[in-house]
Amino acid sequence: HAKLLKKPLQWEGGYVIPSKEPGLGVELNEEVALAHPYTGRGLHLDMAQHPLGYY
Repeated sequence: HAKLLKKPLQWEGGYVIPSKEPGLGVELNEEVALAHPYTGRGLHLDMAQHPLGYY
């Protein structure tokens, strides 16, 4: 996932340090995104009654 960002997220003591850039402060690497198009039917964040075991 880190390759999707042009600049990596900054971490300190287990916390993400907010960027000083405008908006969310992240810029996507469009070449990486286009090289890996989404091909699924749904999001992996769908609601479920029981854990889905992704870990």
